[in-house]
Amino acid sequence: MKAKMQFRIALYFLAAIALLGLILRMVPIFPLGINFHNFLHAHSHVAFLGWLHGAFISFISYIFLRDKLDTKFFKFIYWFTIINIMGMYFSFPIQGYKFFSILFLSLFLIGTYLFLYYFFKHKSATEQFPATYRFVKAGLCLQFLSSISPWTLGPIIKIFGKQSPYYKYDIFYYLHFQYNGWFLFATIGLTLFLLERRHITLPASKVNWLYTLMLTAVFLGYFSNMLWSKPGFIFNVLALIGGAAEIGAFFVLLKILYRYHRYLQHTVSNFSYRFLQIVLYTFMLKAVLQFMGSIQYYADLSYQIRDFIIGYLHLIMLGLFTVFLLILGSELQFIKLRRKAFYMFYSGFILTETLIFLRGTFTWFKINYSSEFFNWSLFIFTLWMVIGIWGLSLFNTQTDDKEI
Repeated sequence: MKAKMQFRIALYFLAAIALLGLILRMVPIFPLGINFHNFLHAHSHVAFLGWLHGAFISFISYIFLRDKLDTKFFKFIYWFTIINIMGMYFSFPIQGYKFFSILFLSLFLIGTYLFLYYFFKHKSATEQFPATYRFVKAGLCLQFLSSISPWTLGPIIKIFGKQSPYYKYDIFYYLHFQYNGWFLFATIGLTLFLLERRHITLPASKVNWLYTLMLTAVFLGYFSNMLWSKPGFIFNVLALIGGAAEIGAFFVLLKILYRYHRYLQHTVSNFSYRFLQIVLYTFMLKAVLQFMGSIQYYADLSYQIRDFIIGYLHLIMLGLFTVFLLILGSELQFIKLRRKAFYMFYSGFILTETLIFLRGTFTWFKINYSSEFFNWSLFIFTLWMVIGIWGLSLFNTQTDDKEI
C-alpha cells in the first residue's frame, strides 16, 4: 500500500472530526439533544489518533519503511488501527467512555505497539536521514509512554475516583506526551527531513542541543500540568526549567533553519515556504505560552478559564501540526493542495482562535460580553473553516509518485 493513501485516509478523518467540531459549536445555539461530552470525546480521540497520528505515520512510513508497505503484516496493522478508530468515532458519541469505546481504544493501542515492533525491525534509510530518524524515533518512544495513561485510567478511577487529582494528572499525562512529545518531535524530525532529503549534513552539535533541550522540555514540562493542584514549589521550578528549555529549543531550531533558509526557499514553493515560516513562529508562540503556563498565576488562570485551554490546544493541533502536515503533504506530492480551501481553513482558524482567546480575556478581566454573539460568531466561522477542511480532504486528488 502507498503512504500517500494512508495520508489521504487521515485526511478523511480530518473531515470527520471537523463535522464533530461543527456539531459541538452548534450545541450552545440549537437544542440538538446530544451529550456534549460524549461528542467531545469522539472529536478529541479521532483528532489525535485518526488525523494527526495517521498523518505522521504516513510520512514516517514513506521515509523509513518505503519498501516494506506491501507486506501482509503491515497491511494488517494499518487496517486494524483504522477499524478501531472508526469504532471510536461512532461509539464515543453513543455511549461515551464505556465498554465499546474503551475496547476500540485498547485495540488501537495494541495496533500501535505492533507498528512500533514492525518499524524498528524493518526501518531503513536511517543513515541517510540521521537527524530525522533521531527525532522520529524519540517521538515514537514518547507515543509509547503516552499510551500508559489509558491503561491506568480505569484503576485510578476505581481507586481514587474521577474527582481526585490523580485522574486529571493521568489525563494531562496522555495529552502532554502526545502533543508535546510524539507529535512535536515528529514535526521537528520531518522539518529536518526537508533539508536532509537534499543531502544537507546538519551540524551535529546543534542537532544534539536541539534534541537535549526538547527532551528536557517534554519531561520537565509535564509538571506544568500539575500546578493547578499546587503540589509544591519544586514542581514550579521543574516546570519553569521545562518551559525555558522549549524556548531554547526553538532558538536552536531557528538557527539551524536560518543557516539553510535560502536553500530551503529554492526547494519548496513560495506558498509552502511562507507557511513553514508561519508554522515556525507558531511553535515560538506555543513555547512562550508553555513557559507562561509554568508560572503559578498563569497555571491557575488557564485551569480556571476553559477558553484558554481550548484556544491553546487548537493553536497547536490546527495552527502548528495540521498546517505543517498539509504543507508537507503538498511538498511530497501526497496531495494537490487547493489554495482557496486552505485559505478558508486557515482564516477560519485565525478568526475562531481570536474569538476564543478574546472571550477568555473578557472572563479574565470580568468584562461583560454577549454569549449569544460569541456562540453565533464561533459557529459561523467554524462552518467557514469546516468547508475549507472538506475542500482539502474530500475533494482532493492524489498525484504521481515522487522520489525522496
